[in-house]
Amino acid sequence: MISIIIPSYNRRAGMLALLGDIYQQKSVEFEVIVVDDCSPDDSVEAIRREFPSVKLLVNPVNRGPAGTRNRGILAACGHWIVGFDSDVTLPDRLLLAKIERHSDQSGAAVDGLAFRIFRADGTTEDEGRWWHPVPIADFAGHQFFTSYFSGTAYALKREAITKAGLFPELLYMHYEEVELAWRILDRGGQILYSPDLTVVHHANPVSRRGEVEVFLKPRNQILLAISCLPLVEAFLFIIPRTSFQLLKACAGGHFLEFLMAIRSACSLAPRQMALRKPLRRTTLARMKALKTSAALHPPLRKKNG
Repeated sequence: MISIIIPSYNRRAGMLALLGDIYQQKSVEFEVIVVDDCSPDDSVEAIRREFPSVKLLVNPVNRGPAGTRNRGILAACGHWIVGFDSDVTLPDRLLLAKIERHSDQSGAAVDGLAFRIFRADGTTEDEGRWWHPVPIADFAGHQFFTSYFSGTAYALKREAITKAGLFPELLYMHYEEVELAWRILDRGGQILYSPDLTVVHHANPVSRRGEVEVFLKPRNQILLAISCLPLVEAFLFIIPRTSFQLLKACAGGHFLEFLMAIRSACSLAPRQMALRKPLRRTTLARMKALKTSAALHPPLRKKNG
């Protein structure tokens, strides 16, 4: 069975549209778990009224997307976790059936599936947030193994998520899916980008893109490196990115926000150091190898232990 996990925050209309699409899915058994993160609107009441079969959990305090997803995952019964943000729609009524077919075909060889994401006007949204290891121009329409999935829409084996430690809640939001993907790979898992799995993402001002870009992004880049990378690789990761974020902040008039991000990273660094578990050298080598064209049309293979 598939467990669908949806974090919800103040997106009543989008949530109801997504749930309507989900219950139009064909040829697959699934459960739906919505975790509301203290929405100030009437999302909870509307979901209970219009979709009474949804398993609805309500956070007593705001936990952010990472913690909210984790609560849903821990309550799930399915072998596969399919996650959607509440501002996506599913034009493909066979989307869940395709996920099951991928699962049947890959067996134990694949632990996760990364989706292709489109805008409402039909253009690809991936161009602005393509963090996969190969160029979008050559690979967007092909399967390949990857070290990334978008939290907007994904499918992961529940066991792979829990053994990897769930989404890192200290990051709150942004880069939490990057760390989880790296942890899955570090346990020998594989994530397959599958362009036949598509959703439409409707940009929403509640998504806090400004806060993400000027505060959470520079902060969480530092915290990610502290958590996951060996010392040399951590510095090589942090220095160019932090320098770029500083220049970008100065050009955009966000220097004070950048300083607040660095201050927050420094204050959280001791807690992150306590959670630190650097990726294995073999994992770093695997991630580097994913950048080659050999990842295109990959043969499914057994996981490395």
